[in-house]
Amino acid sequence: MKHRNVNDLIKSSLFLALAIVFQVVGKSFPGISQFFVGPAVNAILILTAIICGGTYGILVGSLTPLLAYLTGQLASALGPFIPFIIIGNILFVLSFIILSNRGKYGQYLGVIIGSFVKYIFLSISASKLIPLFELNIPTKIINKLVITMGIPQLITALIGGCFALIIIGVLRKRKVLI
Repeated sequence: MKHRNVNDLIKSSLFLALAIVFQVVGKSFPGISQFFVGPAVNAILILTAIICGGTYGILVGSLTPLLAYLTGQLASALGPFIPFIIIGNILFVLSFIILSNRGKYGQYLGVIIGSFVKYIFLSISASKLIPLFELNIPTKIINKLVITMGIPQLITALIGGCFALIIIGVLRKRKVLI
């Protein structure tokens, strides 16, 4: 394995660990959890994609919901929805990667389009696909899921993406990143 790949693997592992820390801290504050953890995790996904590469951003996006579930940070009733969250994260990062190199405003466009793609996918998944697949999720949970996977997902993705771009700008200005 090349030296650069090892460095990127280590950095992405640290980003994943940081995402888990945000999830654990967020669990302590249930009322604001979604609007604290959501932007933090979305920022980490974009930071990982920019600093370590798109593949690592996708891997971290795939592992965060799974690890949140395994560590008890994600409600057990949401277990069947984990694949949809993983796909939503992949779509967010992938959209960002594809658009980020498109001109001066590519990264901003990537965050905006990626946020909308993630929101649309999760919203449709919660409202249409979960009932279609009959995943044994109680109706009360499905109703909450439809709300949670709606506009709040768009807001948290946009906020997290903006935070990530601000952080990247600061790191580039200070010449920590090239």
